[in-house]
Amino acid sequence: MEREDRLKQLTDQLTDGVKAVRDSGEYKKLLAVMAKFPHYSLNNCMLIAMQRPEATLCQGFDGWKKMGRHVKKGEKGIKIIAPAPYTVQKEVDKLDSNGKPVIDSDGEHVKETKEYQVMGFKAETTFDISQTDGKELPKIGVDELKGEVDRYEVLMGVLKDISPVPIGFEDIQSGAKGYYHTTDKRIAIQKDMAELQTVKTCLHEITHAMLHADAPDISKNRKELEAEGVAHIVLKYMNYDTDAYSYPYLSGYTTDADMKELKASLNTIRRTSSKIITKIEDELNSIYKERHPEIVPDNEPVKTDKSERGRTKAEEKTEAVTDKATSDKTASDHNRPDDDWPLVDEPNEKVIAERRILGTVRILPDGAGGKKPSLLDSLKVEKEKIKNKMAGNTGKDEKGVAI
Repeated sequence: MEREDRLKQLTDQLTDGVKAVRDSGEYKKLLAVMAKFPHYSLNNCMLIAMQRPEATLCQGFDGWKKMGRHVKKGEKGIKIIAPAPYTVQKEVDKLDSNGKPVIDSDGEHVKETKEYQVMGFKAETTFDISQTDGKELPKIGVDELKGEVDRYEVLMGVLKDISPVPIGFEDIQSGAKGYYHTTDKRIAIQKDMAELQTVKTCLHEITHAMLHADAPDISKNRKELEAEGVAHIVLKYMNYDTDAYSYPYLSGYTTDADMKELKASLNTIRRTSSKIITKIEDELNSIYKERHPEIVPDNEPVKTDKSERGRTKAEEKTEAVTDKATSDKTASDHNRPDDDWPLVDEPNEKVIAERRILGTVRILPDGAGGKKPSLLDSLKVEKEKIKNKMAGNTGKDEKGVAI
């Protein structure tokens, strides 16, 4: 299946998975609990983000207490602006049913005292859920992915290379698994997590850095849907399952029953996933070629210049191992044709076996110094056997080898 077809299939599965979570009974219980939390204004959300960027769920001290949780000792509260209405009394003209001032017998306006409510504001303290302990809130999915990743260190090196900003590890006190720092232009990942969670979080934050660094007009929901969606698709393409973590996460940022926000993000998720997958594959291929220089494409020219042979490390190692054996055979093999094993007449220069290409694998002619016949030599011997058999020759060659 072509990559784009595979990615379309995965994004379709993503939509179905998120819908299944939203339709579940566990998710509805979670929504019922979340409805009890205060709905902060945009200004207060900005204040919370400025003081504690990683905050996810905030409530006052008494609010947490009612929900069976308590604020940890020594935690510093997050200041917000809360409405504080108050009442004032004021003497005003009394009005009749028609809204006109009532006049007394002396022709004066009749006065009366009325109370008015005036809206004021005060500073109030709230705390994030990470600052509290106690009764667990309803949740769906898993808190952290578990499992190992094949060639983890190599893959992490690739992710650091393709990331548009530096990636570092630290102990994130808030409990967040990672974050993209928009001011410092860097990514922080919680250290000592499982390999699969670490890779997933890196992909999530790399997507933020790629798509949202200079996009202030995109909503937080849209940003999180795109970041988690891309991380999930890339890992799914690599045959790693993050459903139990990603589907509930995405459900939390899909506010409407028709999932319009998620569906609007699918094209971006698919394009960005394809871009990241391509970068990962290109980097891995480059690393593989560097570590296996003996495997080369078909028809690549072989360097034969005496002053600079372009030998790989593997060939130099082979030369060192076979040098002693080749020195003993030099005299007897000197009469071989140059195209079988080129020899060098210059003094103090080692005898080097020229490489040849068979398919995509390099082979050494004449057994790499006489230790073992090469494939070409074996084919020559078999050809001679067949030729002699057809001619009725069953004797031995001049070296005494049966043919």
